[in-house]
Amino acid sequence: MTCRTAHCVSALLLVLSVACMALLPSFLLIVELAVLLVFVTYSFFIEAKNIAGLDLLYHALFPALYGILGYMLYHPPDLTGMVFVVLLGIFGAVGELGNEIRDLEKDRYERKNTVVLIGDRPAFFLMITLIVMALVIIGIFSCTVQGFFWILPFVPLGLSLLSPIFQAMNTPGYREKFVDAINTRAIVLTVAMLGVYGTLRLSGHL
Repeated sequence: MTCRTAHCVSALLLVLSVACMALLPSFLLIVELAVLLVFVTYSFFIEAKNIAGLDLLYHALFPALYGILGYMLYHPPDLTGMVFVVLLGIFGAVGELGNEIRDLEKDRYERKNTVVLIGDRPAFFLMITLIVMALVIIGIFSCTVQGFFWILPFVPLGLSLLSPIFQAMNTPGYREKFVDAINTRAIVLTVAMLGVYGTLRLSGHL
């Protein structure tokens, strides 16, 4: 694809995005504008993707802002929504760290992102810290908020997300694969959670 074609495709997607925004309730306009601002400034103007720290913040905002849009479309803000959005942000940052670690050798000469700045080993520990933090939040939330106790058994299962990280730390050749391994395990956990939720919902326990 040429740059000219890419610009045309981007312009078309922008028009479609604005058209979709017009169909949503007006109280979501501020969040919608924030989504556009984040996506535009990620690659243009300030180019946040090349600024250490901002790259992670933006990748946290990508899913978090979508989460806010989806949640507020059907439910007013509350504790559940806040936890949901925070978790989306944490895992968004985790995903970007994984991608930057995997692409470190290529990015080292082209970008100035977080992993290029701090190095791969501190980035691995930051990934581990963020995942553990997310699991702690999920554990506390499921224990303290009525109707979410069924999530608690999935917290220890979530520790399986850490195994590919430890393996990549100790086996450099595995770094090309560990992101896919984490994503696969996360998808399996998500499908299992949806299955349990659907069963409990249909049986009248939720």
